[in-house]
Amino acid sequence: MVTWSSRVEYLVPDQSDKLFELGLLKQIYNVVKACSNPSMIHTLFSATLPDFIEDLARTIMHDVRVVVGRKNTASESIKQKLVFAGSEEGKLLALCQSFSESLNPPVLVLVQSKERAKELCEELKFDDIRVDVIHSDLFQSQHENGVNDVRAGKTWVLIAIDVIARGMDFKGVICVINYDFPDSAAAYIHRIGQSGRAGRSGETITFYSEVDIPYLWNIANMMAGSGCEASWSMALPKLKGKKHKDADEKKKVVRASLGPRRIS
Repeated sequence: MVTWSSRVEYLVPDQSDKLFELGLLKQIYNVVKACSNPSMIHTLFSATLPDFIEDLARTIMHDVRVVVGRKNTASESIKQKLVFAGSEEGKLLALCQSFSESLNPPVLVLVQSKERAKELCEELKFDDIRVDVIHSDLFQSQHENGVNDVRAGKTWVLIAIDVIARGMDFKGVICVINYDFPDSAAAYIHRIGQSGRAGRSGETITFYSEVDIPYLWNIANMMAGSGCEASWSMALPKLKGKKHKDADEKKKVVRASLGPRRIS
């Protein structure tokens, strides 16, 4: 009996750095095992690929690799800027001020949770900005409608969490704003990669507050590696062990207690 799985010619896992994490590894192996065509071609794509993920990928794929640019680095075609906002209230003020001075849509604003995405969307509506939000509580059709409205110019600012933004084609996005500081260098690379696609130039702005300062080194290192000026922050200490864990806990508490707040 011929089944669909025996006729699969190409297997293409996208966003492989996430798909090959241990929590999803069993499912990936099951998919590969189900595709029984002996001539099937295995490929994978990812903007970042840590060494341990690459080792896992080799267990089901031939060892042929094509790297565009330098591995695990930010694109040199993207202008990157860090902006100190001081606090959560400062972030909202800085965002609204930047929009009032210069809003060149479409703009993608990335936050850490769906709750913060919803709250920020409601705040920006007070300023009569054509804003929309996509998050995990929405149906796939609603996600697609949100992206299509951006492409059609109906939405100027789209708010999303970085996990939802992954794998979506935000073609034409000129600027990405990291409203919430990314939790890793890899997350930063994926976030800013939503701008400046297909050979175009792009711009990213990353807000940071007092609780984000311990994490600046990783992002500054990424910026310096892609030709952006970040020498001032390279002297910052790197967090290790218990200090990193303590900083993570403090950051979670602040995020939970201080959502986007209207500045009166």
